[in-house]
Formats: sequence, C-alpha cells, structure tokens
Amino acid sequence: MPSVLLAEDEFLIRAVLVDALDLVGIKCIEAPTGQAALDVIGSGEALIAIIVDIGLPDMSGEKVIEAALEKRPEVPVIRCSGNAHAPSQDPRIHVFPKPYSADDLSRFVASLAGKA
Repeated sequence: MPSVLLAEDEFLIRAVLVDALDLVGIKCIEAPTGQAALDVIGSGEALIAIIVDIGLPDMSGEKVIEAALEKRPEVPVIRCSGNAHAPSQDPRIHVFPKPYSADDLSRFVASLAGKA
C-alpha cells in the first residue's frame, strides 16, 4: 500500500485524514511535529506525497517543505494553510487552503498516486 507523510499537529484533523486516505487505499504516516516529519523525510521511507500543515508547533511547515524538496525532490508536497496563499511557482508544491474537505484532499492524493 502506498504511503503519505502527514505533518499535522491537530489530532482530530490527522485522524479524519488518516481515515479518508485509508478509504482510497493509501497508508498514512503521521507526524505531529516538524521534527517528526523531518525524521520520516530523512528515513528513506517510500512516499507518494507529503502533506504539510504550515502551523506546526516546533517549526514552520515551510522548513519541512524546504527539506522535502531538497531530500525528496521526486515526491510532491501538499501545502496546507489557513492563510491565503498564491499557488506555488514550483510544480512539486500543491496548495490546499484550510478548511478543506478530507475527501477532496484524499482524492487529490489518490490522483497523484495514480489510484483515482
């Protein structure tokens, strides 16, 4: 089963997304902090996408995205934020504004994985 890294500090958001991703056949590796996400990014774990909340408790999600783009350039990144943000100029970064539907996000991840 393909895996996605989810860097999100809010437990309820993580729980809903884990369930939604499971329904489309995607395993979710949960990272409640930026450091936990960096650990997974550096681990070599096979990933089809990295979902990053910008408001992590220990560091900005932007640092996680920067590390992901450097260490995992082949893996698309989904940037989630409640703040208005223009689309990225980098085609590897997809912007999902909060609030978002867990079903919409999981379908989008499935489309990136070719499972849609």
